[in-house]
Amino acid sequence: MAILMIMDLEGATTEQYDAVNEAMSVDENNLPQGLISHAVGPTDEGGLLIVDVWDTEEDLGRFLEEQVGPAMQQAGVESQAQPRVHEVHNHIPQGSGSDGSFILLIESEGFSTEDYDDVTSKLDSHAGDGSSHPAVTHVAAITEDGMVFMDIWESPEAAQRFFEDEVGPAAAESGLGELQPRVVPVHNRFVAGG
Repeated sequence: MAILMIMDLEGATTEQYDAVNEAMSVDENNLPQGLISHAVGPTDEGGLLIVDVWDTEEDLGRFLEEQVGPAMQQAGVESQAQPRVHEVHNHIPQGSGSDGSFILLIESEGFSTEDYDDVTSKLDSHAGDGSSHPAVTHVAAITEDGMVFMDIWESPEAAQRFFEDEVGPAAAESGLGELQPRVVPVHNRFVAGG
């Protein structure tokens, strides 16, 4: 079962991230087993946000233990950050967007998978395989108290237009409530087979 991994690395820099990747020899041609997609960017709070989709939690765990831990030590990066892992409910690996420049992360307490399915059933962009979704990629995952959505967009403005034009009207009766997205510029992004 696919999972969404979210990790906030407080105080980490893009230079440290690059050093860890170099120590692991990870690049678009050498991705770890089970990784579906990966994006990372610097946050306003002075750290990094990492969002991954993995085939299984076991694949993620093996990668963290066997590669990330030793590479962080080698690169001199100290972090006590723990990943948050959530079961993926829906994944659109490739929408119609083409420039993955921004990570958009939205957490919605009290919003259920039934609510999500009801709202998305009213959206043309979610019809069929979702390839007409205006984001580059879209992931909806289940949290303990609701859902979390992670999209990759070409710009925050493109995401805002989509929410205003499509999601807002469809979600008016769903209880989705006001959305407070985190917007993070992409520093690096990998897609398996991409």
